[in-house]
Amino acid sequence: MTREIGSEFHKLEFGKGHGLPFPVKGCLVFSGRTAIETVLKELPHAKKAVLPSYCCDSMIEPFRRAGMIVEFYPVRYENGLKIDVQISEDIDILFWCNYFGYHTPMPDLLDFKKRGGLVIEDITHSLLSSSPYNSQSDYLVASIRKWEPINCGGYCAAVNGDLKHTPTLMPPSNFVDNKTSAMNMKTEYLNDLDEQKKQQFLAMFGESNHWLAENYLELAIDPWSEEYLTHVDAEEQKRIRRSNAHVLYEGLKNKVQFLSSEEDMDCPLFVPVVIPNRNEVRKILTENRIYCPVHWPKPEGCCSNLYDLELSLICDQRYNEDDMKRIVSVISQMNT
Repeated sequence: MTREIGSEFHKLEFGKGHGLPFPVKGCLVFSGRTAIETVLKELPHAKKAVLPSYCCDSMIEPFRRAGMIVEFYPVRYENGLKIDVQISEDIDILFWCNYFGYHTPMPDLLDFKKRGGLVIEDITHSLLSSSPYNSQSDYLVASIRKWEPINCGGYCAAVNGDLKHTPTLMPPSNFVDNKTSAMNMKTEYLNDLDEQKKQQFLAMFGESNHWLAENYLELAIDPWSEEYLTHVDAEEQKRIRRSNAHVLYEGLKNKVQFLSSEEDMDCPLFVPVVIPNRNEVRKILTENRIYCPVHWPKPEGCCSNLYDLELSLICDQRYNEDDMKRIVSVISQMNT
């Protein structure tokens, strides 16, 4: 049986690198949502924010929970990624999202900032890029779990100063233990392909993710995950991801439409492609034990054609050139 590609991380040994680099001194928290919540506590007078129409509900929810009015600026696919930032006079916060580790130029926000507007930049997707954030940004947030096999993890920082309030509560031990057990069991499954174990760890991951989504307030990162991040070999991870992505671009250049060109790639989180029959393609990939996510389930109030078109091809440090060629082979056999 061929090994599976994608889905949740399994437990890995500590690396031998110098740690995951963070662009600005900040704090490590429980999740990306916790990071946004922490930053919004710095801005109690902000009443209204504008976010990209292509985003995850987990990005929106902390704003709503803080009692803020939320609007959206258009992000769509139109022969490439198109972003049209529109800021009305009563907007206090612009939330900017980098996409997939590709260069996404931020518009000139001088007038907005002159009148006191603040920019929060989500650098989840650009965390390992050579320029992970824009100089116009005031605050940075990120979810680290997208990159590494950790129990939990988010990052937030004030670009020009320190955060006044940072979470200190530890995640409950039953959450950490459950997530650790799930990753360990997946490691065992990858060695023996016991389908019963697979059903068990999938249920455990599901339980952990559900708990995390509902219980992220005021929590810090757990000690094991924080320690893991200090040993990450970021340079090696960048090399592998870029190399894997190159194989996908070369193998699929005449078969699918990429959201962004390889020339615009820095350090990819995924390689996003745009496919009209996305769900059908994803189903066939799954049947071949290749689990590619979509970004994202469509949140309420958002409108972008990307929710129905985008598929994120796996390219992370767990995999090699042969794995990428397998993805290429499966997609190439379909009428995409």
